[in-house]
Order: sequence, then C-alpha cells, then structure tokens
Amino acid sequence: MATAVIADDEPMMRAALREHLRALWPELEIRAEAEDGLTALLKIEALRPDVAFLDIRMPGMTGLEVARAKTTASRIVFVTAYSDHAVEAFEADAVDYVVKPVETARLVKVIAKLKRQLAEGDPQAAERLLSTLQRLGVTAPVSPPPVWPQDTRRLDWLQVATGAHGEQVRMVHLQDVLYFESDTKYTRVVAHDCEGLLRLTLKEVLEQTDPGSFVQTHRSTVVNRRFVHAVHRKGEVVEIELKGRGERLKVSVANHHLFRAM
Repeated sequence: MATAVIADDEPMMRAALREHLRALWPELEIRAEAEDGLTALLKIEALRPDVAFLDIRMPGMTGLEVARAKTTASRIVFVTAYSDHAVEAFEADAVDYVVKPVETARLVKVIAKLKRQLAEGDPQAAERLLSTLQRLGVTAPVSPPPVWPQDTRRLDWLQVATGAHGEQVRMVHLQDVLYFESDTKYTRVVAHDCEGLLRLTLKEVLEQTDPGSFVQTHRSTVVNRRFVHAVHRKGEVVEIELKGRGERLKVSVANHHLFRAM
C-alpha cells in the first residue's frame, strides 16, 4: 500500500486534496498532514512516505526547502497556484504538480504517473523536479533553516525517532543527552525523558560533538561528561554510573586513562 503526507498551510486546501485523493486513489494511506514546512519535514523523515504533497509557499520552510532537506526517497508533488503558461512548462518536463484549487482531471494524471514511478522506481525524479522549478524561476524567500544533524558540523537539536516503529519524532537538545550508543547504522540516544534513534552513525556523532563535553568510553558508547556521577573499578573492569540512571556503562581498556583522576 502506498503512503503519503500532505502539507499546506491552508486547511481548506488540505481537506480538498485529501478528499480528492481518497476518491481517486482509495488504496493510498494518508499517514499525516502538516500546516508548515518544518512539521512537514519532521513527518516525512519520521514516516518515510512514498509521496509528499507539498505546498510551495508555507511558513517556516517552503516546499522547495523541504524537498531539498529531506533524506528519504519520497516522491514530491508540489501544490502550486501558477498560471497555465507555467503549468505547460512543468508538463513539458514531466514534473509532478497539482494546481490550486485541486482539479480532478489533473490529479488523475498525477496519480497515474506516481503509480508508474512507484512501480518502476525512479530515484532521480525529485532532483529533476527541483531543477525544472529553478529554471522556471519558481523560488521563494529562503527562511533561516533549522539545524539538522545531517547538515551541520556541530550538533545542536537532535531529531530523535521514538515509538515502537519510529513513528514519532522528538526534538532533543544535545546538552540534555546522557549518552549515545551504536545501533547498527543508527545511533541510540538516551536522555532522562526520551530514548530513541538518530539517523547518524556513532562515528558521525563523534565528528559533530565537542570533545570537551562528550567522550567515547567504548567503541559503541559516547557519554556526556556532565552526567558522569561516579566511576566504579573492580580489578580490570571500569564502569561509569550516570546521574539519575541505574545502568552502568563499561569503559574499554583503551579508555581507562580518561577516568583515572575520578
């Protein structure tokens, strides 16, 4: 079953598109809706839909900015209010779009194209779409981008997927993290009020954190120094106790020297 996210800051437009999709593509599961660009990006990253219907002009982030920032393979359909002349240019380059107000005939064509792309696979579709929009001069004022782990050299706010299937997203500040733990190609994030997964490897986390604040205690663990409560030694075994936590984290032999003075 194909899945989708709808983003538009106009509730009536979202409702109209939703009802058209339900009528014309009943097997499509609309997993979430958003009224601004930042929320749209969070939903796309967390839910990884097959298709994202994005209004071009939205508060927070434009649809173009969301399309550039996403890390998923979601197909993009822009919701536009451009003239027939621009629409003809879009169509000449086989770019997906929906005109406001939603027109049934046009949406039928878009749905057919999406079904074909989803069946055949076309990873370059989104890139061609953005390129065509830029050539046509379809731009919007660029708002200050949010700080995303994938786009910065220093982490600040983390986009942490929580829930049994990562269906929810929590924004966690770096300084509130107790420790990071490697989890295959992702990294487990542990804070006092939140545990979840970050779409970065532990190596990438280390490269983007301040070594004065975070220390690698084991090949699979990076700890926030300010939450270290005590160091326990028993023979050759060294373990860290964190403030407010019951578990103890092992320190590898190679990193024992980091805690000799504690």
